[in-house]
Amino acid sequence: WRNGLEVACHIGPRADVRDVLVGPYSSIAKLPKNARVGSASIRRQAQLFAHRSDIIVVNVRGNIQARLAALRNNDVDALILAKAGLDRLFSSGRNENTPTPPKSQIHPISPEDMLPGVAQGIIAVVCRSDDIEMRSTLRNIDDREAHISAAAERALLDIVDEQLRHRWPGRPPVAAYMWHNSEQKWNLQGLLATPDGKKLVKTSIETEADCTYKAAYELGRCAGKILMEKSGPDFLDGYT
Repeated sequence: WRNGLEVACHIGPRADVRDVLVGPYSSIAKLPKNARVGSASIRRQAQLFAHRSDIIVVNVRGNIQARLAALRNNDVDALILAKAGLDRLFSSGRNENTPTPPKSQIHPISPEDMLPGVAQGIIAVVCRSDDIEMRSTLRNIDDREAHISAAAERALLDIVDEQLRHRWPGRPPVAAYMWHNSEQKWNLQGLLATPDGKKLVKTSIETEADCTYKAAYELGRCAGKILMEKSGPDFLDGYT
């Protein structure tokens, strides 16, 4: 991130936040023993290990096409990808010359089983902080619900980053999701895990439907502090 830049608006509505299991197996539970699953995300890896410690994670990197190629070439038995990215690939028309899996091999994973990454599915627009005219224009297309979700989730992440900056080389497995529950109240869920998925701490906080951007930010900071209190100072000791 560079000084002098800011997130000026959030394009809505938010896309599907879920991760998906891509391949012939319809769920994590149905993967064969010692299955090779492709993912470069430490957040996905940790939650995958929490469900299935026998899984062999293959660190597949590159764009979506490169990752799908690993599945076609039998380098992995399945992939875990963001559904939003796959949906955009299918809708953009850019997949016409790229082999893609049939939709029958795309299996959404419930957020209860794999909490999404911070702001997953949200497109944000960044501009110069001193460009008053552009900031004003972009505010007119800002999506309120996407903005509130991003404010809360990013604030949670900021707390984790601030408190672990000197104790962990990089960012540990962390996830957050702000959403409307069945009562139309906002609910923020957060998760912090060890890379092997053996230890996970979670939090869930609810607030009213008329939540403001500032209130969402404070809610996220509160959730982040709860995660840090639950995990304790030795949570990541022994992990590199």
